[in-house]
Amino acid sequence: MSIIGLGQIGGSLGLALKKSSRYLKNRYLITGIGRKKSTLDAALKIKAVDEVSLSLQTARNADIVVICTPVDTIVPLYKQLSKIVRKSTIITDAGSVKCSIEEEIKDFLKKSKGVPFVGSHPMAGREKNGIFSAEADMFKGANVIITGAVRQSAKEESLISQMWKDAGANIVNMPAKKHDELVAFTSHFPHVIAFLLNKIYKKIKKKKPQIDVLTAGSFKSMTRVAVSSADMWAPIFAANSKNVEKYLNEFIKELNIFKQSLKDKRKVRREILKTQK
Repeated sequence: MSIIGLGQIGGSLGLALKKSSRYLKNRYLITGIGRKKSTLDAALKIKAVDEVSLSLQTARNADIVVICTPVDTIVPLYKQLSKIVRKSTIITDAGSVKCSIEEEIKDFLKKSKGVPFVGSHPMAGREKNGIFSAEADMFKGANVIITGAVRQSAKEESLISQMWKDAGANIVNMPAKKHDELVAFTSHFPHVIAFLLNKIYKKIKKKKPQIDVLTAGSFKSMTRVAVSSADMWAPIFAANSKNVEKYLNEFIKELNIFKQSLKDKRKVRREILKTQK
């Protein structure tokens, strides 16, 4: 199999599958494909992959190809790979948005030949970035959403599900539309809040640097993911903007209600209790 993109998710998948291979009859032979030689060398060093390459052509004999790159690159990579890999190859991804990817691939397949694509999204990750933040147990007990999707059979979907199970994950099947709507609230929307909270903090710090002595657990918890990769998150927000905007509007509405209650401790208390029931 081949993993394209050896950041935290791609590197963790490689580590997890190499770890599980010790106990499997058919071990995973993994080729890591990326753009930077330094990243590929690091992937070899931590033993996340068996071999590496800078060329997509290396994936031509892979039975499974996993695309672990920013969401706006997944469809272009799928199109390129469709011209390279065997007809029996299954391509999957780890993207945080599913609808737009599936729709673009369906449109592509109306005009061109392609190989099976099974959409998947591991609900795992840390705020750190890059290959050295990869962990062999990243997916242990985590849910991986399988949306199925394009030109694939139950057998192909089963093979991708088994791959994620071998990495330690639980499988949840869900339509792409529902996935995008729900993940907008559980993942995308909280990242917006963290980014903006950190932005305001930086503005305050310029004028009042002593703020740092007052940042403790709650602030650090709220802004933990604010250091996440902008290159990864900007395409996610753009691809799922309608769903994210819906929750932002709801949040703004609730903020205004809370703001109007601030001077009355009884009203504030009621608003707090509403969040806890």
